[in-house]
Amino acid sequence: MKIFYNSATGNSLYVAKTIRDEIKDCELISMSKALKENKIEYYEDVIGFIYPIHCSGLPIVVNEFVSKLKINKETYIFAIGVTGGGGADISFSQINKLLPNKIKISNYCTIKYISNYTRAGRNPSEKRAKDAIKENESKLLEFIESLKKRECKEKDFKGGIGILGHIMWKDYYKNKDKNFNVNDKCIGCNMCEKVCPVDNIIMENNKPKWSGKCTDCMACINICPKEAINIGKSTIKKNRYLNPYIKREELL
Repeated sequence: MKIFYNSATGNSLYVAKTIRDEIKDCELISMSKALKENKIEYYEDVIGFIYPIHCSGLPIVVNEFVSKLKINKETYIFAIGVTGGGGADISFSQINKLLPNKIKISNYCTIKYISNYTRAGRNPSEKRAKDAIKENESKLLEFIESLKKRECKEKDFKGGIGILGHIMWKDYYKNKDKNFNVNDKCIGCNMCEKVCPVDNIIMENNKPKWSGKCTDCMACINICPKEAINIGKSTIKKNRYLNPYIKREELL
């Protein structure tokens, strides 16, 4: 089994690691790293996708990875959308449309934690994050048992009106990093550069500089150990978020 994950703040990686702990013959692969290395052919019996929900649908990196993926027609595929409280059906519908040879998802699950979209609101405290993870523990373990049995669920996923908002965000909301900036707290650790899924950050004079191809994942803002990265002035007083069970280094 190979599980492809996309994780900016650690939630999706935490879910992937939980599955790996329960299903031993399992390899975790970062979708962004696979794309950068052009590793898109995987002829496994079982493949999983685990990712956060961005603006009701798939993150840009996940969309690109799945669209390029080459797999067997008989592959058992599962998907887990990790949300901040909403649904994940739009993302499942998108995956079904992106997969080659009319392959469809065999099994799926929505894990609802708490939103950590720093641009739009405040992040959860560590206690709230841990409470949300605990509340979803039984659901995740139940889904893992379903995977072990290779159970299949059929559903005609509908895009609905939410897909329009996602398209606008993905294709028409350009320069997502327009107001990103760094202050004097920056220590030049270059974690932001390493965590960026699309190599959008370069270090100049030991400070990050954004290149205009941001995917709006908030990884650089949240991973900064000094909270030195902001969006204009709107995030200066906001707390940052990383999954309480994932170390910074695991996201790099």
